[in-house]
Parts: sequence; structure tokens; C-alpha cells
Amino acid sequence: MPPTPRELLLVKVDRAYKHLIDLQLARDRFFRPPYPYEIVTHDNTQAGERTFYLRIHKEIPSEFSALIGDFAHNLRSALDHLAWHLVQSSPIVPKAEDRDVYFPIFEDSSEYGKGKMRKIKGMANAAIQAIDDINPYGRLDKTRPMAGIGNLPLYWLSAINLQDKHRLLIPAWGAAPTHSITKSRRAEIAKVLQAAFGSENAEVMVGSLIDSNLPLEDGSKLCTLPISEVDDNMKFRFQIAFGEPASMRGKEIISTLNNMHRIVRGIIEDFDRKGLL
Repeated sequence: MPPTPRELLLVKVDRAYKHLIDLQLARDRFFRPPYPYEIVTHDNTQAGERTFYLRIHKEIPSEFSALIGDFAHNLRSALDHLAWHLVQSSPIVPKAEDRDVYFPIFEDSSEYGKGKMRKIKGMANAAIQAIDDINPYGRLDKTRPMAGIGNLPLYWLSAINLQDKHRLLIPAWGAAPTHSITKSRRAEIAKVLQAAFGSENAEVMVGSLIDSNLPLEDGSKLCTLPISEVDDNMKFRFQIAFGEPASMRGKEIISTLNNMHRIVRGIIEDFDRKGLL
């Protein structure tokens, strides 16, 4: 039997997931010994405080950015293939030229309303309504940031695909470390830890106050704690975050991409369930 439209559309989605797995594996290798960083401390005995600093030994590989670009290209292509299929399979004429057909994703709802038909001319009304229901734009009104948001993951997907394709590799940087909880905090939640993990000494991390919109650099100050409060086995964990586009800066990469993948796959599955493919 020839493949169904759903199966064909999911080829690129599955390929994107392969790039995501490769990125996860590359991240895990990067954080293995010999570690790409170390934590150094400075004690202020007069104040009774210990400050933790980051020492970087290896920069985040450019491979990460290439994998992000490949991931975004495959997911964006899957949506464009969906749009092309919906236009070509519709009896409505006239139709947009093949070169003009794209899945419509815009910065705000106003631009979407004005520009969507140029990309999907000839598509059946039911399919257009299904796309409308997805809200494929970043914000309701880009001139009023508090007006509300649309489907940000789709807008971000389009943004990183455009940036990777036309400008430069997507910057990735270390950001927003978490660290072990303090001794007093551990004592406060001892019963909770015992009930949840079976041990009062379970490893628990808390978020950093560092601005996640800024990259961690060699010598970055991570935190300052009273020496008496420092966990005996103090640990830090770091995440890989987007450096660009600006609207995504500081967002953890793996979980953000995983959410994009889930949404795009869900769109194709939903169109199939509705009999639109």
C-alpha cells in the first residue's frame, strides 16, 4: 500500500525528532567528565559568606547550533508540506503558485489576518478554519505586549528556522544554574523529603537568581551563601539555553524543542483525525 498523507507528512517530523535525540546525546557528552566547567569559591570570613564562581574549560560546541537548525528546518518543512497538500488536494480554484504556498505563521494576529491567504489560496474553508484555530502567530498585537499571546512555540519555530537559514547559527549558551538547597532549608522540609524520596538527604536543587537572559561566562558569579548554610556536598547544574532570537533568549533548549515537536506532530495528527488530509 502507498503511504498515506499522514505518514508522508510525519517523515520530516520524525527526522526532526532524530536531530533532537542527537542534540540530547551531544549535550550529555558535553557535561560528562572531564567536565567543561568547575566551581571555584571565595570565602569572606569577616562576613561569614562563601561566593561561588564559574570557571569554563570548554565552550559549547557549534554542533549544538547546527542540530538546532536541522531540527527547526525539518519541523517547519513538515508544516509547509501540510499546507501544500491542503492546497493541492482541495477542489477550490484558483490556487496559489507552488512557490508561494507556506504554512502561515506570523508575528501577530493582525499580520496573520492580512497575510495568510497569500500563502494558502485555494485551501478548503474547513482547513483554513483548522489553521485559524491553531493561532499560528506570536502575539495578539505586537504593539501591545500585554494584549495576549498566540501560539508562541510555532512562532519561535518559524523564527529560529529563518535565522538559521538566512543569517547565522543559533547561539547556544550556558544559563540559569540550579544548586543544592541550604542546610536550614533542608531541615525545614526534612519530613517532606523523607515522605517523597525515602531520605532526608535526597538531592534537591533550587533555582538560581542569575538572569537567564545573559550567558554564563568564565568567572561568572553564581551565588553567595552564608558559610554555615552551605550544603556539605554542594552541587550546581547548568542548562543550555537559546541566545537568539531575542524572544527566546534564555529559554532552555531541549524542553523548548521537545514542545515544538509535540505541537507540530499534534497538528498533523489533528488534521488527519478531522478528515482534512
